[in-house]
Amino acid sequence: MDMDAHDDCVWPRATSELILLPVTGLECVGDRLLAGEGPDVLVYSLDFGGHLRMMKRVQNLLGHYLIHGFRVRPESIGDLDSEAMVAVFGSKGLRVVKVSWGQGCFQELWRSGLWNMSDWIWDARWLEGNMALALGHNSVVLYDPVVGCILQEVPCTDRCTLSSACLIGDTWKELTIVAGAISNQLLVWYPAAALIDNKPVAPDRRVSGHVGVIFSMSYLESKGLLATASEDRSVRIWKVGDLRVPGGRVQNIGHCFGHSARVWQVKLLENYLISAGEDCVCLVWSHEGEILQAFRGHQGRGIRAIAAHERQAWVITGGDDSGIRLWHLVGRGYPGSGVSALSFKSRSRPGALKAVTLAGSWRLLAVTDAGALYLYDLEVKCWEQLLEDKRFQSYCLLEAAPGPEGFGLCAMASGEGHVKVVPINTPTAAVDLNLFRGKVHSLSWALRGYEELLLLASGPGGVVACLEISAAPSGKAIFVKERCRYLLPPSKQRWHTCSAFLPPGDFLVCGDRRGSVLLFPSRPGLLKDLGVGGKAGAGTGALGAGSGSGESENTLAEWGPLSTLPSLHGKQGVTSVTCHGGYVYTTGRDGAYYQLLVRGSQLQPVLRQKSCRGMNWVAGLRMVADGSMVILGFHANEFVVWSPRSHEKLHIINCGGGHRSWAFSDTEAAMAFAYLKDGDVMLYQALGGCTRPHVILRESLHGREITCVKRVGTITLGPEFGVPSFVHPDHLEPGSKGPGLIDIVITCSEDTTVCVLALPTATGSAHALTAVCNHISSVRAVAVWGTGTPGNPEDPRPGLTAHVVSAGGRAEMHCFNIMVTLDPSTPSRLACHVMHLSSHRLDEYWDRQRNRHRMVKVDPETRYMSLAVCELDRPGLGPLVASACSDGAVRLFLLQDSGRRLQLLAETFHHKRCVLKVHSFMHEARNQRRRLFLCSAATDGSLAFWDLTTVLDHGSTALQPPVDPGLPHRLGTPCLTLQAHSCGVNSLHTLPTHEGHLVASGSEDGSLHVFVLAVEVPELEEAVGGAELVPQLHVLEEYSVPCAHAAHVTGLKILSPSLMVSASIDQRLTFWRLGHGEPTFMNSTVYHVPDVADMDCWPVSPEFGHRCALGGQGLEVYNWYD
Repeated sequence: MDMDAHDDCVWPRATSELILLPVTGLECVGDRLLAGEGPDVLVYSLDFGGHLRMMKRVQNLLGHYLIHGFRVRPESIGDLDSEAMVAVFGSKGLRVVKVSWGQGCFQELWRSGLWNMSDWIWDARWLEGNMALALGHNSVVLYDPVVGCILQEVPCTDRCTLSSACLIGDTWKELTIVAGAISNQLLVWYPAAALIDNKPVAPDRRVSGHVGVIFSMSYLESKGLLATASEDRSVRIWKVGDLRVPGGRVQNIGHCFGHSARVWQVKLLENYLISAGEDCVCLVWSHEGEILQAFRGHQGRGIRAIAAHERQAWVITGGDDSGIRLWHLVGRGYPGSGVSALSFKSRSRPGALKAVTLAGSWRLLAVTDAGALYLYDLEVKCWEQLLEDKRFQSYCLLEAAPGPEGFGLCAMASGEGHVKVVPINTPTAAVDLNLFRGKVHSLSWALRGYEELLLLASGPGGVVACLEISAAPSGKAIFVKERCRYLLPPSKQRWHTCSAFLPPGDFLVCGDRRGSVLLFPSRPGLLKDLGVGGKAGAGTGALGAGSGSGESENTLAEWGPLSTLPSLHGKQGVTSVTCHGGYVYTTGRDGAYYQLLVRGSQLQPVLRQKSCRGMNWVAGLRMVADGSMVILGFHANEFVVWSPRSHEKLHIINCGGGHRSWAFSDTEAAMAFAYLKDGDVMLYQALGGCTRPHVILRESLHGREITCVKRVGTITLGPEFGVPSFVHPDHLEPGSKGPGLIDIVITCSEDTTVCVLALPTATGSAHALTAVCNHISSVRAVAVWGTGTPGNPEDPRPGLTAHVVSAGGRAEMHCFNIMVTLDPSTPSRLACHVMHLSSHRLDEYWDRQRNRHRMVKVDPETRYMSLAVCELDRPGLGPLVASACSDGAVRLFLLQDSGRRLQLLAETFHHKRCVLKVHSFMHEARNQRRRLFLCSAATDGSLAFWDLTTVLDHGSTALQPPVDPGLPHRLGTPCLTLQAHSCGVNSLHTLPTHEGHLVASGSEDGSLHVFVLAVEVPELEEAVGGAELVPQLHVLEEYSVPCAHAAHVTGLKILSPSLMVSASIDQRLTFWRLGHGEPTFMNSTVYHVPDVADMDCWPVSPEFGHRCALGGQGLEVYNWYD
């Protein structure tokens, strides 16, 4: 059939624009990296002399097969850095391409046809222009990849199913295959031993040892070693000699256990062994079985592919999270890192250590229970006593000033109200202060650039003394002046724990022991300028003179906080406060860190983020040079430096826990961590600061399946922003010129995160702008409302704003606001700011009720399956959020105060079984009131329609009062119920038409149901007495397509009254013609994302057409033209 002659049968034709799938193949070719993602090939340039960048995406190279490996033909003459012949294989497909990539330009010179084998291809090897293929049932094929024909096929007598294979040799005569059988054995045999074609060859050797299936193997010819990775979580090293010689001896010389799950990949190098597995860890071993390095950073179900560049000492990993990372091999020890004892114990240094701190990265201070202060210079490596004061014997606090090398200052505090400020270089010039008549509970420094340095000391009764430190012109003396006193809110443990200047320096942000964050004026005169009264009372404090002699009684005002966020971090306290980029970041011992904003001298929470799993004590955070941050904290008895961007523990120090005295310092040159253990000072140092020298070639998306995809809006970038195009297409598609259109899409996943993506229309790339990690369980649904632009309506600014509601497991719902603005400094040219507005959990709602003993507690395992935002046209009333719940309920939530209040309004258990989908739509008719309807669908295939406008009318009987006080209202009976399918409804959509509303649904049995719904609202005179005007719904036309798909229909969208698109787990995107009776099949496209859970479609522009995003075990974007 000539497809071009029947364009009306195939229109519209969808083409794949972007794929984000697990990376299943990697190969280094010179300074180029080939990565297989689905059927696509990504080509990266790894030349560190220029720019580390992506050169090309070759789309759909392997058809509907997934790429599993690359084999580059060895060239006797020529340079692989300019041209290469590459065989790409995966599943049952094979294709050979000749590429040129010299001078930073990629060009495909030639490609063969896509050859389909009869069995799975486990390995491929070039043999003098032909290819040897190891197939899935223990046979070897000699194949001509240019012509596409089998030259010879030799099976093994043991025709078992293989789980892996390795081909060795350069000619057919010496070709050896090592096959991993499902019997957990290695079978070594020689295809050339066949006397005639197709005669089976018996195995030469059988090697046993693993107790699980062998997934990968690697042979190192120079040392005669073979490494195998298995389902039994182990890696084995075998001494095999030259496998091309029959009858050799096989000896197991290493049994390596280091992975906590199945090991997928193994690779032997001259000096190392690399393995990676399901635990998302890549381990570097010595050939003797010693673990040298561990690379952690991938998320999700594991690392699927590894490659190595031995000359540059690089390891590249590709994971199920779509991420590609480059790591550096550093041998047996990281340069300049490790824990060492500083040998404090000595007869010349009596007393036991009480506290330790770091003044910069090269000087360490320690104080003993004898009141002696010691200095240790990390370059000179010797201890020096600075002073001794008996007043600091039994109890002493020690803190060094921040800044480069601590500005040469430290402070000591005693249990009797004494504070001593010590210049480290001239300790004889120390200043003694008597601030309180009682214990000093805490000390902290606050630094504003190089202009202002404050010391805050907490005393009895919640009083905090603010001391201003200044230096004499000679630099050999310091002056200490008490500027003011602050008063903390009442609490059991009433002292501050940390402080920082809020730029430009008018305010101080402090955290206290009860977990509150407080905002104080940095100087009392500021209160008069603001017209704010912060005076809390009067206190009496004695302040020592600059020389330390003499005392005078001073009456100082105690100023209360201008703004307080009480118990923000729970009962364990705030551990650090950091100001950066206009935001305030706080950390606490509740395992979370907050992003705050100060507006009009008031603190406002913006976002709460969780640290890595198990880090319940977040001690602080640091901003690094690339603009990202690292989190410091304690995981059990270990101090951990964790990167939220790369999801990697950069440093792990087994210090015994955070209850002991410790200190951390970080500069671009080095990182240092000191702590007390076994009566000595232990020091960990790492050159290069907190970060590690590794490169993220491509950011990861989600570690688990994507459950929902929702488009927010489109941003237009002018030519001055120059949208980066890493991919240079051979033929420019429509819409690729002119202003850059970037679609903003939100995805949510089983990995508990919500991700905001930027999808440029012209580049075929994706940029992760930010990730929200507020959920404690999987996120299954997301809804968007209130889309607009930043700024006022009179003065709009470029960008996009929207309110987002996300919900999922544990009956948890969050509402937050996103603002995407233009930022030329980022790779995507965009920046995304997230502000958390409100949250709701059903069990928390139950806990707050006074009469909860009379009520049945909500099942904590209830899940929100779907969300729909119902925007009302009533002034002063926020939108409704309808949720489909796994406990059989449809619940309505009311969003008020621009999303800052999320309240459960009503619920109904009409379906009596799990509700899978909810969808809202508006009915508009001439001379009639706009009416809002909600459609819900359950696992029994039934649809129910609710009139929300009548429900919200004052005095309406559709909203019944609650059965018990404290419970939500009850939603009345639906306007219409319809049995559309015989089983669960997984997709639902509506579209208004002239006749009424077109409603389409897709089911688990692969069927589609389409009908036209008419809405009739009685006139006022038709209502009897004061009866309500209840609309009447009835079906005009109804059609079913029983076998539209071969599996669950999980995505459905009515694009127009004549066109509909559906997606299913059968991996087909199908277009249907509507409006002429039963929906008619138009055409279908096979996509590559397995287990698609959701789909969203939208028009972009007349030039670009439509886009469609499919989310499942990956993300794929299609486009088509009208």
